[in-house]
Parts: sequence; structure tokens; C-alpha cells
Amino acid sequence: MELLVVVGIGLLLFSLAFPISDTFKKRAEKAVCISHMRALHSSFSAYLTDKGHWPQLPDDGEKEWTESLFFKFWITTLEPYGASPDTWLCPSDKVLLQMKKSNSGKKDQYFGTYVPTPFDKSSSSPIRWNQPWLLERGNFHGKGGHMLMPDGTVHDSMNPF
Repeated sequence: MELLVVVGIGLLLFSLAFPISDTFKKRAEKAVCISHMRALHSSFSAYLTDKGHWPQLPDDGEKEWTESLFFKFWITTLEPYGASPDTWLCPSDKVLLQMKKSNSGKKDQYFGTYVPTPFDKSSSSPIRWNQPWLLERGNFHGKGGHMLMPDGTVHDSMNPF
């Protein structure tokens, strides 16, 4: 009888703890996502300091910009400033993580969850306009995509300011 009570209490505690562990995992993924966006903010800031302007996509009229080429440009441009290819992926973006895993043997496959805002060549534009530097594509955290602001703060798109 005592053994049945102990097993019953154990099952009750497990059934209560299991849903909570999923909540903690989602919160941890959101924290990592925000950390990645702040690391990208540091990389963009270092680029601005070093070059004096926002990174500019090459204006190749004949070149077709695929998603992979788009992210290849941004990843290779900011990699010397500390932004690794993994920094561009939100851990909650399971689709891109699976695509990256299935294409791991291919060299020229680049993926990203965060889309940079295009600015002109003026060094003050990315700071002066107070519009997001990065937008997270997708609603991975339940309150809209994240937005990285010029001051390094991260907001949800459903509550931008």
C-alpha cells in the first residue's frame, strides 16, 4: 500500500512538472534569441565604427538575390565583427534549424531568422531614424517577432515602444 502511495505521488509530481519544463525551455530559447540579437547589434555597431556607414548590399542589376545569397552577404560581412552564422538563427525557429541541419554538407547555404533593415550610406541614418535594425521573421515567442532597436533594446512587434 505504501509503495502505491509513493508511486502515485511521484506520478502526480511528474505530471505537474512536465508542462512547466516546456515553459522553461521556451523562456530559455527566447533569452538566447534576444542574446543573439544583441550580439548582432554589437557587430553592426562595430561595423559602423570601423567603416563609417551601414553595410550596403551590392547593386548588381544582373544578380538575382536568393534568400541564401542575401544571408551570405550579411553573415560574411559581419563575421569579422563577431557575428557567427549561428548568431543569425533563433533557437525557436525550428524550420530553419532543420534546414540548416539537412544542408550541413553544402558550403553555400546560408540561413537567417533576423532580417536587417536597409539604410543609406550615411553613418547617422541607422541611429537617427529610430527604426529597427533587425526584424525577426515569424512569431516564435507568442507576442510577434522581435525587433532590435538602435539603442540595443529588443521589443516585441505587438508592443514596439
